[in-house]
Amino acid sequence: MLQGLNCFTRVFIGFVGIGCLLTSQTIQAAQISDLYEAEIPVLSQSRADRHVAIQQAFAEVLVRVSGQQDVVLALPPLMDIDVPVTQTPNQEPTNLVLVGKTPEIVTALNKATYYVKQFRYQQPTDRPHIDWGIEPLADNKTKKSKPVQQVLWIRFNKKKVNKLLHESGLPVWSKTRPSILVWMVVENSSRRYLLSNTIKSTTGDAIEKHARLYGLPIRFPLMDLADRANISTSDVWGNFEDRILQASKRYQTESVLVGKLYLANRLWSTKWSLYINGRKVDWVARDIHLDKVVQQGLSRTAQNLALAFADVKTEQGIQNVLLEVKDLKGLADYVQAVKYLSSISSVKKVQTLKLNTTSVIFNLTTRGSRVGVMQAISLDNQLVAEPNTIPRQAAVLPDTRVITDSPIATDTSGIQVTTKNQPELIPDLIYRLLR
Repeated sequence: MLQGLNCFTRVFIGFVGIGCLLTSQTIQAAQISDLYEAEIPVLSQSRADRHVAIQQAFAEVLVRVSGQQDVVLALPPLMDIDVPVTQTPNQEPTNLVLVGKTPEIVTALNKATYYVKQFRYQQPTDRPHIDWGIEPLADNKTKKSKPVQQVLWIRFNKKKVNKLLHESGLPVWSKTRPSILVWMVVENSSRRYLLSNTIKSTTGDAIEKHARLYGLPIRFPLMDLADRANISTSDVWGNFEDRILQASKRYQTESVLVGKLYLANRLWSTKWSLYINGRKVDWVARDIHLDKVVQQGLSRTAQNLALAFADVKTEQGIQNVLLEVKDLKGLADYVQAVKYLSSISSVKKVQTLKLNTTSVIFNLTTRGSRVGVMQAISLDNQLVAEPNTIPRQAAVLPDTRVITDSPIATDTSGIQVTTKNQPELIPDLIYRLLR
């Protein structure tokens, strides 16, 4: 096999592929490295405190990886039949409990420690956490909460979490996520102003906090001379689509989030618009608390993006997708293509079906659909789609690997090699390798 690959390399030398230059206009998706981690404030290192913290951290990770806020809800527990319904003014409110969206999530929340990979106690950091409204355990002697002086850092098992979400029919959103340009106008009692990366404000801090909680890679506009020439605060306040999208082009993000925030009748009110994949999604949110209304806006943003880009287990289950990679110039390119395709979260197996001097056809065994593979690839700078080259669905794949028009004549991996009388392989997707 090694001898064949060496021949493969020599044949590629001398073929000149089409160079692909990565310019400033290339879309840059972001890599979120801490999706499966959380930090929860704790009062002590007791087993009871740790159990409560791990459950809250687990719920936060499920929300972040799925992109769905309602995958876990904090609700009052079922009232005991012996507890009186009436409540005195000085009576403490009922504590909340975490409830899963599906039976699988309900069961998993009750054994959250099963999904833990690592944990440690450390000093508090600036990392935010989802506030579920669950009161910390009180001191047994004073019955009052002690000041938090430490946090419990937890990392959860990625494979176990993903399997749970798939079994629950929920999205699994990989670490490669679409970048978001945020145009946000804030109106206070004296003026309206547009948030930028040079303006520090309570609203901007709240947006950044909740974006991190949901694993959303956001950026604010520069509002430099170029931006000021293309867009104004009034354009964003009025949500003038043409002006906003034109001004957004220079940032080359996969999505654009537009919002306006103002105080009306003692309520913070927001109007949001998310531009993604050529469509627009609108919603509104109101709350007495600024942080809460921002949280609602970023939650809906995560939900819409997850539905567009996350891997969702389909009713068809495991599927095969034929994908051709063109313009390969050597063994290094081949290895790069195999490594990248194997890294896609929905791809379970990558098999080489046909190898030519400058291209390879792979059979991808996927957990989702062809569309899911396309969406995952669109977020990376590894492959670029060939225009108008998504042909009809290929026929049923043979169980043998086909290698033709290649100096590789044998395969010592135990897979039968057939080079004659094979049906034509028609790829579902065709890409070129970016370098």
